[in-house]
Amino acid sequence: MFADNWKISMRQVRRLLVLDIFGLSSLMMPGLLSSLTGADGIFCLLFGTAGGCLLLLCMGASLKRMKGDYYQYMVQTVGQYAADFFMVFYFLYFIILCGYVLYQASALVLAWMLPEGGFWEVCLLLALLAAYGTMRGIEGRARVYEILFWFLGVPLLVMLFLALQKVDTDRWAPIVYSNGWDILKGSLSFGVFLLPLTGILFLKPFCRDGKKLASCARTAMVGAAFLDGVIYLILLGVFGSNAMGVLKRPVITLMSMVNLPGGFFTRQDVVMISVWFFALFALLHTGMFQSSLVLKELFREAGIRWSLCAASALAFFIALAFFHNRMLEEAYGIYQMWIALPGLLAIQLVLLLADWVRHGSIARKGEGGGA
Repeated sequence: MFADNWKISMRQVRRLLVLDIFGLSSLMMPGLLSSLTGADGIFCLLFGTAGGCLLLLCMGASLKRMKGDYYQYMVQTVGQYAADFFMVFYFLYFIILCGYVLYQASALVLAWMLPEGGFWEVCLLLALLAAYGTMRGIEGRARVYEILFWFLGVPLLVMLFLALQKVDTDRWAPIVYSNGWDILKGSLSFGVFLLPLTGILFLKPFCRDGKKLASCARTAMVGAAFLDGVIYLILLGVFGSNAMGVLKRPVITLMSMVNLPGGFFTRQDVVMISVWFFALFALLHTGMFQSSLVLKELFREAGIRWSLCAASALAFFIALAFFHNRMLEEAYGIYQMWIALPGLLAIQLVLLLADWVRHGSIARKGEGGGA
C-alpha cells in the first residue's frame, strides 16, 4: 500500500495539490470571507497566500535536511518522544480533516445528486471508496487525478467565462472598508485551507525528485489561490457581499444560474457538481492516505493494513458526528484556526531550531577535536 516502487512526478504532485486546495476552499471560502470582510476578502486571499509561502519556506528547509522519510528526520532531530508527539498531532489533523471532507462530500451528493438518499449510506460508500483507492497505492491515485484535472478544469473555466456577463463591478465596492481584526481572521481562515500542503513532508519517499516538493507546492498554492480569487470576484459581482454571505455554497448556486449558449444543455449544473465532488474526493483521499501513513509509522506496521482500517472507521464516525451535531463545524473552524494552523507552523520552527542547534554542537565538537 505504501511501499510502491513507482514514483510520482512533480507534475502529478502539483495537480493533486491544486485539487486538494481548490475543492474545499472554493466551496467554503467565498461565503466565509464575504460575511467577514466583503470586497476586502480579496486582500485576505493575498495575505493568506503570503502566510502559506512562509509555511512552505519552513517545510522546504526541512525537506532539504531529510535523509530518509519525515518521521526518521524528526526522530533524529528532536528525539523519539517529541517525534511521536508531533506525529500524533499530524494524525489528528489529517483524520479530522478526512472526516470533515467526508461529511461535506456526502452532504454535496445528497443535496444535488441523491436528495432521497440516506446520509450514513452515502458516507459509508464514499469512505469505502476512499479506502479502496488508498489501498491500491499512490500510483493509481496520481494517474486518475491527472486525467480528472483536465476533465474538470476545462468545463469550470468555460462556465466561469460565461458567468462574467452577470458580473456587476459596482458590487466590488466599498473596498478597504473592513477593520484589521476581520482582515486578520479572514487571512487566517484562508490559510487554513492551505494546510493540506503539509502532506508534502511525507511524500518525499514517493516522489522522483523530492527536493522540488516545496517549489512544486508553492506553484500549486499560487495557482489555486489565483483561481479562488477569480471565483471570489465573480461571485461578489453577481451576488454582492450580503447575499453571498448567507448562501451555503455560492459557487454551485452560480453554476446553476449560468446557461450555455443555445440552451441545448439545461442541466449543466449537475455536471458541474462533479468538479467539486471529485475535488473533495481527492482531498478525502489525501486525508485517508496521510492519516494511514502516520499510523503505519507510529505503530511500525509491516504488511497488515490495520492503519487503513482504523483511519477509515474513524473518518466515517467523525463525519457522522459532524452530520448529527452541526455545532461541531464551528468547533472545527476554531480548532483549525487556533490549534492546527499555529501548531503545524510551530512544529516546523521547532525542527529547524533543533536541527540548527544539533549541527552547531557537532561543528563545535569537531573544532574542539581538531584543536
